[in-house]
Amino acid sequence: MARAVDIENVGGETLTLDITNTSAWAYHFDNRNDFAEGTPSPLTLNDDRYGEWLDRLNVQLFYWRLRAGVRVDTATYGGQPSDAKLYSTATKRVGPGASGVQINDYYNAFRRDLHTRFRNTYYPSKLFLGYTSPGIDLTLGDFYAQLGRGLVFSVRKVDELATDTTVRGAKAQFKPNIKDAQLSATIFAGQMNPIRVDEASGRQLSGNGSPLFFGFPRPRDFTYYNFDEQGHAEYVTERARPSYLEDSVVGAGIEAGPKFMVLGGNASWLFRKSFDTEFVDCAAAGRKDCAFRYPVFDTTNQARLHNRVFTASGSLSFPKLGEYGELYMELATQKLGQGRATSETGPGEYVRVPDRTGYAAYLSATLRAGPVSVNFEGKHYRSFFPLSGNINASGASDPTFSTPEFDFVAYNQVPTAEPIYVEQLGQPNLCVTGGRARGDWRISPKIAAYTWVGHYVSFSEIDANNFDCKTDDKLRTGTWDAAIGGDLSFEGGKSNVKAWAGARNTNRAVAADNVNTSGATDAFYREGYVRYDITKHIAGDFSIQAQGLHRHRYEPLLTSDSWNEGENYTALHWSPHFAFIFGYEYLGRRGCTPDPKTTVCHYFNGGLQFRSADTEKLAAKIFDTISLFVGQRRGAIRCVSGVCRQFPPFEGARLELVSRF
Repeated sequence: MARAVDIENVGGETLTLDITNTSAWAYHFDNRNDFAEGTPSPLTLNDDRYGEWLDRLNVQLFYWRLRAGVRVDTATYGGQPSDAKLYSTATKRVGPGASGVQINDYYNAFRRDLHTRFRNTYYPSKLFLGYTSPGIDLTLGDFYAQLGRGLVFSVRKVDELATDTTVRGAKAQFKPNIKDAQLSATIFAGQMNPIRVDEASGRQLSGNGSPLFFGFPRPRDFTYYNFDEQGHAEYVTERARPSYLEDSVVGAGIEAGPKFMVLGGNASWLFRKSFDTEFVDCAAAGRKDCAFRYPVFDTTNQARLHNRVFTASGSLSFPKLGEYGELYMELATQKLGQGRATSETGPGEYVRVPDRTGYAAYLSATLRAGPVSVNFEGKHYRSFFPLSGNINASGASDPTFSTPEFDFVAYNQVPTAEPIYVEQLGQPNLCVTGGRARGDWRISPKIAAYTWVGHYVSFSEIDANNFDCKTDDKLRTGTWDAAIGGDLSFEGGKSNVKAWAGARNTNRAVAADNVNTSGATDAFYREGYVRYDITKHIAGDFSIQAQGLHRHRYEPLLTSDSWNEGENYTALHWSPHFAFIFGYEYLGRRGCTPDPKTTVCHYFNGGLQFRSADTEKLAAKIFDTISLFVGQRRGAIRCVSGVCRQFPPFEGARLELVSRF
């Protein structure tokens, strides 16, 4: 293992210790997102002018067939405004002529948002003990897992979205060596372990408590200054409530068959911790502390409204169709059961959210003939829901204890059959039929070209709450997505060009009026874009790289006009150690405070990256990788394989240091 410490002959075996520490220091200036007319939301003001230190320490030990590891996460914040400063800001922002009650309410809104943000947090986020031998792999503690193509279950680390969800429990994998056949089986059980601090927003996720999660953040009481109905000043305390109720899971998967064909079966059972019946009983008894005693989250998310979710699938794959390709098919079913109790009809009897059943079918096929290959992905999903985490993501109804930034946490990843960066409107994969075909042509060893075209029909983009997948034409959208591009390599591979252009057009089946349009329109979403990554060798160890994207977009539900947005990063590489980077981004729609002359927001930044090539010296181990970013970055939605989240704009400086021992 590179950059690890090996201790020879410990009981006749080698003991290997691997330590990696990643530290990031940042200071945030005003990120210019308080663009709303009138009184801006405290959320857009609280993310200005503060400092942070984020640290992740990974320690792994390897001995014989054993492995063990622990990861400790810390988040330390500074520079947050004092209560006096918050009150002064509230007085200025709420506007002249405001009453003391209005100012106090706005001041309390600041404090409510900060109650779960920028809290110093130190906890052992991941830990595990494992054993590996031929055909067997056992893990106790934290682990990643995926069944099939992710329809049934999938948890993994996605750096682009700053998310890292594991299962904390036990997992066993078996893969015996069988001649002329293959067999593998996986079984696991445990509690879900999403990361507890969102790096992008500083929001802290707190649990209800579990013996498996010692040292994890817990909720705290919130005390604020208010006026009663008679106008008398008083202090009010809201008792602490968690923003996450621990989910438990049991999963199993098996694949078996001859070398040319594999049959698979997968199943997962998700069990939610819930106080729904206790809350209903408490409310019926007229108690005032029910929300504290029995936390229940306000949500319309159907997966969160059910305490038992069963998902299963069967798959058939042909890994090698002679020399010509491969084929994979998976059919899944999902049952959302034990719906949340909403009221009681008698002692121990309740009105519950009705059960739901859905299904999903996915197909992937690849054909090859010489230098040409064609890949097709198809999907047909009906009322098939993401296994969303049991998280209080309703910021509007519970601003004190909610964590909306964790709304995207889910325990399965439904294949989208689309480019990984496509942004989601509504819940298009909830009720959808469609597919994409991609063709690749290796013209020569140095030149490749590709193109794709996709078509999708969805009934859950216009209305994300079309849970029953009603096929009314007023709910139907049709999407065409196409692109063409190529790769070119020259100068012995030292220079290369990767570039593609594409377009996406989504129309309503029935034109509809819109507050942002002058009449009925069938346009739902339109986009044209260019993406590229170009590297040109200059001389010796020097090369220059340009990487970027430029988009022209139109979304009538968001704004009446189309807009442009994009970015370009130019880097001078001095191999193998240095990269000097200059970046420019722009945004031509509501989302910042634009230049009044151009109505476009401009963002400029610079950066430096250093990587050590020495693996022996102590200084090289401490300063293995250094990254410095100074300047501005626009707020944007980032997507990976159909999972999207909003990242706020950034303006400030960030230094990251990676040390490896």
